[in-house]
Amino acid sequence: MSVVHHLPPGWLLDHLSFINKVNYQLHRHQEPSCSKKKPTSSVYLDSRQMEAMSPFGAPAVGFAPDSTPVPGNEDGGGCEMITQKYVFRPELFNVTKPHITSAVHKECQQSNSHENLVSGNKQEVSVSIGKKRKRCLVFNQGELDAIEYHTKVIENGSSFSKMITLMGQKYLLPPRSSFLLSDISCMQPLLNCGKTFDVIVIDPPWENKSVKRSNRYSCLSPQQIKQMPVPKLAAADCLIVTWVTNRQKHLCFVKEELYPSWSVEVVAEWYWVKITHSGEFVFPLDSPHKKPYECLVLGRVREKAALAFRNTDTEVPPVPDQKLIVSVPCILHSHKPPLAEVLKDYIKPGGQCLELFARNLQPGWMSWGNEVLKFQHVDYFIALESGR
Repeated sequence: MSVVHHLPPGWLLDHLSFINKVNYQLHRHQEPSCSKKKPTSSVYLDSRQMEAMSPFGAPAVGFAPDSTPVPGNEDGGGCEMITQKYVFRPELFNVTKPHITSAVHKECQQSNSHENLVSGNKQEVSVSIGKKRKRCLVFNQGELDAIEYHTKVIENGSSFSKMITLMGQKYLLPPRSSFLLSDISCMQPLLNCGKTFDVIVIDPPWENKSVKRSNRYSCLSPQQIKQMPVPKLAAADCLIVTWVTNRQKHLCFVKEELYPSWSVEVVAEWYWVKITHSGEFVFPLDSPHKKPYECLVLGRVREKAALAFRNTDTEVPPVPDQKLIVSVPCILHSHKPPLAEVLKDYIKPGGQCLELFARNLQPGWMSWGNEVLKFQHVDYFIALESGR
């Protein structure tokens, strides 16, 4: 559980604990007497497989748990089950001092993995932890097009974690998670999956001068965000949650233009407050540049709300206003805290959950974005000693 304390003002979260309690455990059979050593936790998708997929309309790809019996040998023995557990690197949450602008900026530059996979003519995919930089792979335009236009919704429907190899890189998939790796021009597979969602969390790449200068990722204009097919993805009474930077211009756009265009009624504003391990703000509260908080605007789909209440016997409580989410932030840029536990009381039981512009996966959620696997790369995790 990521919620450490739930008090009237809001929630104190432990982001690292949430990631590690996902239970990133992989299982494989290993025994010299086995005729075949078959790994049960890896799926490989290379560029040829991606290119073989039709652009739209194909069914989702599912990863089922391996149910093959363990073969025995002539002496009556069998393959031994080996368990490999992974935990997220704790040093990525090592925020001990306030006023960390320069230190965090340098660390983020060192730790920024996986450049945008679906833009530009040639992109280098790299993984960096601490001061070591590992060059992994360079994609050409044809391979990028294969990812951008031939991607399907990928699902790990089992109760176990899986390791996949995509374009030469290894990623950990949480149990009961699914994702679509594409950019904003290729969202049709998400619309074709036959689902609508009861909560949609959106973390748009807002236009930002410093981001443009650093070229860390591609920004979207407010009009491009406005044109996203959120109304088609939203179920009746869907809860929409949008992360907003501290620019008043963006906040006003979400409340006064974006949500009304999606028939969403603003119901609350929450704030994510970033603190050090000792409880201090990571930046001064009155800083003219960096603020120690970010805003979330929560709304309900207005036109479908009445239909939802007629069709369900379970009423969810109203979303409270002016709540705080307090946590130690990850030093990786835009690694947001998990919202699943703080939102669960405000969506119907068993509701479908979607995150747009996601950079990591969550159990029970579908995730979409052009960097949707970014923080699932195996190099962000530490492999513990194998167990049996």
